[in-house]
Amino acid sequence: MVTTFAGRRSLRSIVLACALGAFAAAPAGAAITLRAGASDAEGTTAPALSIGKLCELATKLSNGELNVQPFYQSLGVEQQLATAIKAGTVDIGFTATPNLAPFTDAFLQFDLPFLFKNDRAFIEVLENHPAGKKALAQFERDLGVKVLLITSHTYDADFSGTDLIMRSKQVKVPADLKGLKIRTSSTPVEINLLKAYGANPTPVQYGQLYTALQQGVVHGNAATPLPPMASIKLYEIAKYYTAIGFRMNLLPIYINQKKFDSLTPFQQKALLDAAAQVKALAGQWARDKVKTSSAEFEKAGVHIYRPTKDEMVQWMSVRERVWQAVAEEFKGKIDLGVANDIFKSNPR
Repeated sequence: MVTTFAGRRSLRSIVLACALGAFAAAPAGAAITLRAGASDAEGTTAPALSIGKLCELATKLSNGELNVQPFYQSLGVEQQLATAIKAGTVDIGFTATPNLAPFTDAFLQFDLPFLFKNDRAFIEVLENHPAGKKALAQFERDLGVKVLLITSHTYDADFSGTDLIMRSKQVKVPADLKGLKIRTSSTPVEINLLKAYGANPTPVQYGQLYTALQQGVVHGNAATPLPPMASIKLYEIAKYYTAIGFRMNLLPIYINQKKFDSLTPFQQKALLDAAAQVKALAGQWARDKVKTSSAEFEKAGVHIYRPTKDEMVQWMSVRERVWQAVAEEFKGKIDLGVANDIFKSNPR
């Protein structure tokens, strides 16, 4: 067989075209996988919805350069996630501000009881008030992380902040708590508050809350907003709910700073743009979850009680005393002048 010059040129063209096609089809590089942990089951709370949507949008906006994967309750919960993200073994996650107390005192001032009327007011202070911006910067330094957005369980819904749920006793006024073991989170502010009511505050990690109530380790819980209580089906074992809103409970979604710095500017922008889009949706998700959660509680036969105006005066009567006690205990870390200005600017 005789191969002509034209034939050889044609053959070379075909080989070159195939090689170029193969090169074009090959990925420029493997996608960077980021693992995002959530303390709540998929879709059960606004922060869990936010993590899921953040992962989806960041992957999309990065054109697949990032593969951001959500893991629900499988990489740890709350403080376990904070520990893992700080160490870099998990990339992204969220933790409630009071449960960050073992790692930083950045949010100690904002844990003060009855400081905010709802989560929305708390978010606005963190994002816009000098003291709030300072707290976020300290949190980022202390844990070595970058905040992507701030979420909440209740935002500005009717049930805002942390409420009280009891196994077998309806509580209407503080005197009803005397001598009872009440679960708190890790913040010393909450512990001081329950002591002021005459209760026996008992810190229990969120992941152990259901079992602690079921086994009678504690008589009730005063450290959790309504939606996450519904997400772990606390209504199965606790039948008396009192809507008090002791304090507000935010959940920053954050990424390990070294991991963020290792990304390209394009990848970082994709992640930040995704966070901005999620932020615009998170408030309504929180409102919706409060509605569905309260309906679940009522369907399960939980007695939901809203204190009267006079009863709320009793609940709030310890505010100044607790504020002063915590400020004395943590000198230099709580500015009561700032706290009072915030309190006056968003009256309950």
